[in-house]
Amino acid sequence: MNQEYKEKLSGQIVKNFSDLELRIMEDIIRRIKKAGEITSTADWQINRLLILGNSSEDIEKMIKEALNASYPEMFELYDQVIDWEYVRNKDVYGQINAEYIPYEENVQLQQLTDAIIQQTDAELQNITQSLGFYLDYGDGKRVLTPLAEVYQKYLDAACLDIISGAFDYNSALRRVVTQLTNSGLRQIDYASGRANRVDVAARRAVMTGITQLTGHVSDYNAQKLQTDYFEVAWHSGARPTHQVWQGKVWSSQQLVTVCGLGTVTGLEGINCYHERYPFIMGISERQWSDEWLAQKNMEENTPKEYHGKTYTLYEAKQRQRQMETAMRAQREKVQLLQAGGADPEEITIARAKYQGQLNEYARFSRKMGLKQERDRIYLDMRGRIAPNKNTYKRVIAKAAKNDILKSELKSAGLRGVIHTTPTKIDISALSFDDEHINKERSHNVTFSDAKSFVQNAIVSETVWGGRFERYYSLNGVAYVNKNNLQVRTAYKPEQYTKTVQKVMEVLKKYG
Repeated sequence: MNQEYKEKLSGQIVKNFSDLELRIMEDIIRRIKKAGEITSTADWQINRLLILGNSSEDIEKMIKEALNASYPEMFELYDQVIDWEYVRNKDVYGQINAEYIPYEENVQLQQLTDAIIQQTDAELQNITQSLGFYLDYGDGKRVLTPLAEVYQKYLDAACLDIISGAFDYNSALRRVVTQLTNSGLRQIDYASGRANRVDVAARRAVMTGITQLTGHVSDYNAQKLQTDYFEVAWHSGARPTHQVWQGKVWSSQQLVTVCGLGTVTGLEGINCYHERYPFIMGISERQWSDEWLAQKNMEENTPKEYHGKTYTLYEAKQRQRQMETAMRAQREKVQLLQAGGADPEEITIARAKYQGQLNEYARFSRKMGLKQERDRIYLDMRGRIAPNKNTYKRVIAKAAKNDILKSELKSAGLRGVIHTTPTKIDISALSFDDEHINKERSHNVTFSDAKSFVQNAIVSETVWGGRFERYYSLNGVAYVNKNNLQVRTAYKPEQYTKTVQKVMEVLKKYG
């Protein structure tokens, strides 16, 4: 390794950890300003800064400068903390250890650095190994685009935040999704031609990156412990192909040949949450016995029924993920309707649909014995979308009434797609086929009459493959050609057919 490359490598390491320290300190200051004191979370983050090698003196100086506080104010802030039970290390606030921890003595920082180097092939960028926004020109080589670099930068920051222990998974994931959506991104495109919603792609990339970084830390520790064996962790609802090897002890070679380490679908591949830990034969004890694993596998593979369908635990979890994705899409739809100035009633119906999805999600989770993972739904940071209980009940009651109305209208003879909220149309753009309506059919209907039938319609019906919309008002009926926005025919009560008369009886019945 030449000197120039060494300097580049060390410079990138310094930048990664300097940026991480800055994000931690900014969050500490935010919490102190908001609470007026060093909170439990801020105390935890201060300790993470110590682990990253900072001295207590340096940390105090950074907090003091950021808060623009005097020394007496800092002493008071620190004195309050020392008296509280949750403080993890009171020496931090007593200035007992003013020395920073040298890298040579900082085992945790060495673990993190080595893991990042191994994960990125010493490039120290694209920790998640994501290929989002790469281009494939067909020669087998993928080309990095500027947008891919931006995407990777956000993902790398989230991975460092989580693996350092300074931020929890959900906080880091919410931040990265917010950053990406604020930049205008709605979906992530891959060189393979696939595309994913930004929240799905970011979560998968970050979680997979964290799992792989953890694996490199385990390799580092195993090397120090001089062991070639690892115990793979067990978790409930594992995919069937992972269920057979989780919770057991394997050699480094078996991790590859049995567990599929290094493959997309194997251990530490995409969406794999399994961790592994160094295991010393003859000394370490297994956490999960073969008998216990066999019993859990039998329980999880026994299907449970819900609404006529059966689900194993893995299948139930996959259904949960689908429901969460649908709810995030519905939350986005509501926000887009609001931003576009849609009809308030249409927005209310969309919000009620989202509440219905939430209710179904809760029922399904309870039936399957699963924990609701609502943080996955709220990853988009869109705030409250669901309506209040009274509004939801009103919309549901109206929907039930509409279903009954549609059923009776079909019984009356309507065969098209019925809309209890008539399909909107630009009245000002309408034209009128007077030749057909009055001269051929003698309906004695004016253009003004026809527009009134459309504007005052109670229901509409889409017919003829979507080409025509029929509008039914209590004063008359109009058929509109949607291709050219022309009123093709219109007639008053005296010209009603028997079918239309029955339709009108139903409409009068429901007001």
